Amino acid sequence: MVERKSDSEASEQTVEIHAEDIQNVLTETWATKYSYTLTVIEGENFGYVYTLQKQETVLGRSEAADFRIFDPKASRRHLMIRLQQDGQNIKATAIDLESKNGTYVNGERIADAVLKNSDKIQIGDTILKFEVKDLLDLNYHEKLYQQATRDVLTGLWNRSYLNNELDKLISVSNRYRRVFSVVILDIDHFKSINDTYGHDIGDIVLKVTAGIVMSQLRSHDTAARFGGEEFVLLMPETPLEGAQIAAERIRLSVASYDFTNLGYPKQVTVSLGIAQYPLCGSTADELIKRADEALYRAKRSGRNRSCTASPL
Repeated sequence: MVERKSDSEASEQTVEIHAEDIQNVLTETWATKYSYTLTVIEGENFGYVYTLQKQETVLGRSEAADFRIFDPKASRRHLMIRLQQDGQNIKATAIDLESKNGTYVNGERIADAVLKNSDKIQIGDTILKFEVKDLLDLNYHEKLYQQATRDVLTGLWNRSYLNNELDKLISVSNRYRRVFSVVILDIDHFKSINDTYGHDIGDIVLKVTAGIVMSQLRSHDTAARFGGEEFVLLMPETPLEGAQIAAERIRLSVASYDFTNLGYPKQVTVSLGIAQYPLCGSTADELIKRADEALYRAKRSGRNRSCTASPL
């Protein structure tokens, strides 16, 4: 015979079990539904949202930092954000790593400070906003950032993003004596494509060409739409000779692609101009100008080829 518990005993037991289950669910939900983020609200990469995914995240100017701060006033290892379990929540602590110019939270210099939602962290001239975001928030801010930095048609970076990345490369090159190359690519006879087959076909040619270019680049290279049918490629730690090899690989890939099934029954070709920093130019504007001059030499000499800028 099974002994039946009283209603009060059964109620107490049920409440105790459910409370424990609910606590576990809350902890799991918090860990998976919410993210701790840093949003750049002033400085390089404005609008970028960085998600804190490690227990300890180092911010600084060093290439080895988890979140790199491109600010000359930032130390190589400037700040650490530490995440710790605190009951059902996560506690985030900002810890200054003995930086030269200090870390400020809401305007006050700190050695360490527990962060609250919407706190503002200043590193040099860069300001980051600490926020707890759910998945919808993250998706929303990611879309805003993409709209601000990506070309809508091709999906490549836009000119504003390109300018920021070029300034960063110059800063890194000057500090660490590392070279990099710039490649300007132009689709040959693109006006004729639009005039003869229409802008819809022209857009398809642009998008497909952009995809081919991206498929031939390394993960740390940058490809941006410079305007019209021109793309600019940034190749870190790549001398002139290496950039020309990459440019030829891109040129051959475009020339061998069959656009027939996409509505354009002819071969698409590109011309490219290449310049190396600081060999061919000492400023961003000068470097772009020298690469552009090399591009037009390629155009004048028959198109569907690449040319390099001469050293200064």
